[in-house]
Amino acid sequence: MQGNREPRELNEHLTDVEITWAIRYLDPDLCAEKIGEDACTVVGICIILFTALAGALTYICLYMREL
Repeated sequence: MQGNREPRELNEHLTDVEITWAIRYLDPDLCAEKIGEDACTVVGICIILFTALAGALTYICLYMREL
């Protein structure tokens, strides 16, 4: 069987998703640590959004009370 003698340039044809899957395959511990960091980020964002929503509702309630 004759092999392809042309040099392959793999980096030109890889998408971001393929690179991410390759990293997960080669080093699953690295991705496990990143998942933990992502969960903390999501919790932090949820707390900030909840606080902003509570502040907005408090402002609206106080405004309606003055009318």
